Amino acid sequence: MQETDINWETLDRLRSRFLQSGANSGVYWQSEDDLAHYHATFAARIGWKWDNALALAAQAGFQLRSRSLFDWGCGSGIAALRVLDFFGPDAFDKVQLWDHSALACRFAQKTIQDAYPSLEVEIAPAPAPTSQFPIHNSLILVSHALNELGYEAQQQLSEQLQSAAQIIFVEPGDHASSRKVIAQREALRNEFQIEAPCTHCDACPMLKEENQRHWCHFFGKPPVEAFTEGFWSRFAQTMEIDLRSLPYSFLALSNKSLPASTDRPQAPAASRLIGRPRQFKGYTRLLSCDAAGLRDLELQKRDDKQLWKALKKEQSTLFRWQEIEDATNRLKSGETI
Repeated sequence: MQETDINWETLDRLRSRFLQSGANSGVYWQSEDDLAHYHATFAARIGWKWDNALALAAQAGFQLRSRSLFDWGCGSGIAALRVLDFFGPDAFDKVQLWDHSALACRFAQKTIQDAYPSLEVEIAPAPAPTSQFPIHNSLILVSHALNELGYEAQQQLSEQLQSAAQIIFVEPGDHASSRKVIAQREALRNEFQIEAPCTHCDACPMLKEENQRHWCHFFGKPPVEAFTEGFWSRFAQTMEIDLRSLPYSFLALSNKSLPASTDRPQAPAASRLIGRPRQFKGYTRLLSCDAAGLRDLELQKRDDKQLWKALKKEQSTLFRWQEIEDATNRLKSGETI
């Protein structure tokens, strides 16, 4: 969609609705035109988050185990499209869509079929409150939906997801959304192997009282066109959105009933960098999460200049710490994985 086609009043109305939304916020879309404008702008930014999350999951060894794709709360279909782009349409036999907006389902169905004409794309029937979605043995996508669910709806979703083969959540990178992702992690970890971003399947250390101020989030890298095309420049100015900042929370899981992955490059000692390192003159502070718990570490540049540079470049979030002074949490050495 070109800049001349954009109705900025529509985008402003949608953004105001997003900012005011909460649990049970209802349907955003008033027309197919609303969805088209959303898909070209706000959904595109969500797609960038999916690109980054899928890359991190693959780096951690996440492998596709199902030929059926189910986009739960599909909106305009951006999550399914990014997954199809990442794995390729030949990796799937069928795509199913569900959203509380029938208009969104139809838009997503058409958009995906236009992109991949040979792929079967169908709209799943709306379930009764106590029924199961037809998700058995599917890869389930949940994108920017948990933040709109109340407590009971989140519990119901956890129960419905139990029969999935794999699940990927991608949500906003704020504290509240991250906590809802963690709640799903805890509800599902007995039945599912947590593949990313966690390097272990123990209870999330962020749930400890002393870690309540922290949240699990990462920063994606927008594509080059976000900084070179005039359309995105105007979008950022008009919507008051910093395109350089792309925070998100995510979680990738595989059912424990599936055969174990044969390609998991991360060692048991792997650690995940949370958020961004805080750079100071001559040293860096970072939040690290691994089987040992959540730790606020400090690396002096003189102790490991190569690691210090790697942290500064932010090219990886997966590390192996080789030496830490436990008394001071001073990181002495490490390497990227």
